[in-house]
Amino acid sequence: MKFLMSAQRFHTNQAPICKALKEDGHEVNFFVQARGMAEDHTVLVPTQMKLSLIGKLIDRHLKKKYDETTYESMLTERFIPSLWWTYREVKKYKPDVAVIRYRMPYTMVLNLACKLAGVKVRILYNQTGLYTKKNEKLSFKKKLVFSMFPKVRMTTVKIHDVFDLKYRADEFHILPHEYFLPYVHEPNPAAENRSYFKDGVLNILDVGKYRPYKNHFVLVNAVKVMKDRGDLGDDIHFTIIGQAGAPEEIKYYEDLQARAKELSVYEYFTFRTHIPYHEMKKLYLENDVFILTSKEEQASIAILEAMANGLTAISTNLNGTAHYITEGSDGFFFETDNPESLADTLKYISDNRDQVPTWGKNALQSIKDNYTYKNYKAALSEVLDKEFGVTL
Repeated sequence: MKFLMSAQRFHTNQAPICKALKEDGHEVNFFVQARGMAEDHTVLVPTQMKLSLIGKLIDRHLKKKYDETTYESMLTERFIPSLWWTYREVKKYKPDVAVIRYRMPYTMVLNLACKLAGVKVRILYNQTGLYTKKNEKLSFKKKLVFSMFPKVRMTTVKIHDVFDLKYRADEFHILPHEYFLPYVHEPNPAAENRSYFKDGVLNILDVGKYRPYKNHFVLVNAVKVMKDRGDLGDDIHFTIIGQAGAPEEIKYYEDLQARAKELSVYEYFTFRTHIPYHEMKKLYLENDVFILTSKEEQASIAILEAMANGLTAISTNLNGTAHYITEGSDGFFFETDNPESLADTLKYISDNRDQVPTWGKNALQSIKDNYTYKNYKAALSEVLDKEFGVTL
């Protein structure tokens, strides 16, 4: 079967899915707006979409008006590809299934091109939560916009605030033609017999671009809280890894280190930048606990990467992949942007570090049981069969 997928770029969360589909005998093409700095193209080289004339004018305006980080964000919403180029490429490739990412102008063009090219199996894929409020009503404007995209939707996110499912599950429901398809992340074989507490230290890893929404500052502030409480010693260390290429990212990176020095906790940290994707497995295996500090994360694949390497996972409650964690078994949650809440969680783990290997092994087993290609394939097969009468 031939798959055509799309996104603003070839994100690391899509690489395992595409790799597994190809290994299962399928063909995969991937349309993107742009290519990112830290992408892994060993699986496939994505096809960069061509801008329309109006798209070029918008792109030129955005580049002049905004910094690099803001430009990247704005481009996602304002990228308008050439309908003729898109139609021609789709017609040439002749996909059996088109998986169209987001409800954006560029995917509106892609959906129309697929429709004109005779692609009948078109599925919307986004990271909006599967569960929606029971009393939530769509406005006329939203209904009109939604009608321009495939009615069948699949998402890798059950809900964005994990506390909603934990405390208010009866307020939510799942709409017709909407499905949960898990992210794919194969377990790292080297994690089977991995060791913990390198150099006799509880090693805690935070991975994320050096940008405000990643909110690494909450970790620095939480470590200060722990220090003031007397909960820190020489046997605990934190490593923060992120991208710092754009000027605003470099400033954030420098400000973060300055904050750690100001709070007199710099000695507990190692700050690193630009680690190639293929080197991350080694770094995961050198750490014991992974933490996601974002203020609001749509869906962090890093949670699964960490679990696949046998790390205990900690996440904010506002993260689309927080529900991939089983609280108390393979990870924990803390209240977003709350240093005291994070400090409490870190202290609990530190005080119970004899359980860290068990939590890590549980995380690895959860990946094996729930988030490999066999799980994704079963869920995708159900969608294709139920909605289109197609067998994968």
